[in-house]
Amino acid sequence: MTTVDDIVRLMKDAGIARGKVDGLVPDQSLDEQGLDSYDRMSLLTELEDRFDVELSTEVASRLKTLNDIVDHLNSSGENSSSSQT
Repeated sequence: MTTVDDIVRLMKDAGIARGKVDGLVPDQSLDEQGLDSYDRMSLLTELEDRFDVELSTEVASRLKTLNDIVDHLNSSGENSSSSQT
């Protein structure tokens, strides 16, 4: 099962939103927490690569918080990937 910690670790490993990752609140909008469009696109790309999923523009637009991302990955059956490195 994918967790918020898995997503935060992915962001750190990929160098996304440096200096902001540790303070992210899981249920608050990533935009409101200072992630810009480049950070969000980088995160979506990393999610697709790490979890072997394709995130359409429609789906990506609904992933506003860390909890949204985790819920989507877990409901998509992509829950065994948290052990991947």
